[in-house]
Amino acid sequence: MCAAHKTSAGLLGAAGIVMLLAACAPDPAPQAAPAPPPVTVTSSSAVADSAAAVTWMNGFCGAVKDFVDGNNKMPSAGGETIEAIKKSTSAQLGHYATILAKTVDGLTALPAAPVPAGETAKQDFLAKYTAARDKTVKAKADLDASRKDDTAAQGRAVEGLMAAQKDTHSALDPVAAILGAPELKTAAATAERCRP
Repeated sequence: MCAAHKTSAGLLGAAGIVMLLAACAPDPAPQAAPAPPPVTVTSSSAVADSAAAVTWMNGFCGAVKDFVDGNNKMPSAGGETIEAIKKSTSAQLGHYATILAKTVDGLTALPAAPVPAGETAKQDFLAKYTAARDKTVKAKADLDASRKDDTAAQGRAVEGLMAAQKDTHSALDPVAAILGAPELKTAAATAERCRP
């Protein structure tokens, strides 16, 4: 308190009053601490959407990856006689039809994609694998129904297999199919079954 300064008001000039008031002023208020940076809060719906996208990409990539793995286990064709060659070709076609059917089932079982681009990619892949499956099943049925000495049936079966493989070759990279969808591209980076 400034009561200790006992001077008369008359003795003080304007400058003295200012000095007296300055000496009696309370200490300046402490400076406030700088505000912390804003915290980004991810909404629970964004986290749920992200988790749904990862789950969906896992299913999409997984169906294709299972096909590729099965394709790598394709039995080889060959033999010493026409009958043996036809039998081994029929086994190849049967194996291919089985893995294609499994892929079609896997893609069909996927829920709706979280974004339209994913649904478009799924339908495109599904159409290609379904067409390949149908061609393979027909080629096997025709070969199995042919006479033992029908060498032309063997040629048609091989052509059917090659046509089916052509359909699938354009549907082997599920990640490339969704690159236009940032949400799915991000999800693919963490989805286990999308890893090479």
